[in-house]
Amino acid sequence: MRVGRERWSASPELEGVPPYPFAALERKAQAVERADLPVLRFAIGEPDLPPPLEVLDALRASIDRPGDHRYSSSAGEPELRQAIARFLKLRFGVVADPEHEVVVLLGSKEGLTLMPRLLRTRREVVGIPDPGYPAYESAAQLAGARPVRWPLIPEEGYAPDWDRLPARARLVYLNYPNNPTGRIADRDQLRAAVEMARDRGFALAYDNAYSEISFGDRPAPSIWEVPGAREVAVEFHSFSKTFGIPGWRLGFAVGPRPLIAAMIRYKSQVDSGPALPLQRAAQAGLALYRGPRRPAPIERRVTEYRRRALQLCRGLDRLGYAVEPPQGGLYVWHRARLASGAEEAERWLSRYGILVTPGGAFGPAGAPFVRWSVTRPSNEIASAVQRLGEPPKRFGVRPAGPRWPFPRPPGSSGSRRAPG
Repeated sequence: MRVGRERWSASPELEGVPPYPFAALERKAQAVERADLPVLRFAIGEPDLPPPLEVLDALRASIDRPGDHRYSSSAGEPELRQAIARFLKLRFGVVADPEHEVVVLLGSKEGLTLMPRLLRTRREVVGIPDPGYPAYESAAQLAGARPVRWPLIPEEGYAPDWDRLPARARLVYLNYPNNPTGRIADRDQLRAAVEMARDRGFALAYDNAYSEISFGDRPAPSIWEVPGAREVAVEFHSFSKTFGIPGWRLGFAVGPRPLIAAMIRYKSQVDSGPALPLQRAAQAGLALYRGPRRPAPIERRVTEYRRRALQLCRGLDRLGYAVEPPQGGLYVWHRARLASGAEEAERWLSRYGILVTPGGAFGPAGAPFVRWSVTRPSNEIASAVQRLGEPPKRFGVRPAGPRWPFPRPPGSSGSRRAPG
């Protein structure tokens, strides 16, 4: 019997997927951290504001009910799916059948990564926005598909360049409010996406995880507001971002009946629905919505994230960085001064103790940029800006091994000297 290394080797699909970038970033931060001056972490978009009291009260009440510790349906509990349908109608004017067009997920990421497996995409093209959330590409790779990146155009507010989308794409991912750029799509852009999907015969996976975190007078729309979208688009939402419960792993999808049925069938083979107390809590959160506007507890959260984003943008602007405030989401995105965002991020970590995400983690088009998360309190934002304005220090020894595994912008070579 073979018991050597080859017997336990991973599948070709898994071998081809690079390590998840945010885990690598955390390892780097731990390697340089000093006890007397800790690293300020702005890499991961993990909401830090506490959940609304109504959500926590519903969780506590459910924990005390013996019947709420049983298995949950793979589709999610009917009461929560009905609450989701009500939310979609109140917030976006979208009508969805809670029984056949809605599924509760173990976080929206679960559904996003399932999409290529539901559509027979093996050896088929899956369109990945560049820059875009890394999970899209790895989902395609794990399904044996061919992820092909196509650009979002900065000069047009990071709108999709449909002329450069591969002609034979089977599935296309879109994400607004956008991670990492913080841009919001308008209804005309979503209408163009739906028309393109119908004309070319591909499915749309619309990642709307940040729908409730939009700033100013531009609410983030649902793609299902566009006529015809319900035939071609699956939209994904995150309770994690809206209610500040990322560790609970809760999200949902609304989509065409055949795709939602396939997702439920797949989930029934590999997992159950989320724990019932968590679903009861999510239902209580959605009950806060009484109309098209965000309820007060959510509005307060969004106001705080916007205040932090503006604080960071003003601080970076004083230091000479060209930065534009985001329209939504949890991030500030701006061009690096060095030849690449990877070099800038490495320098900031080793000399200032500041951890940000190199833009190359989101694809080659993001390589000249860095991304900050604003899920850290204002005093840490102020400390980071202050550190960047002071002479650099040395935070530990640079970790051994290869340089940061994020690409440089096309055509770059070497690095330019950055101001202190």
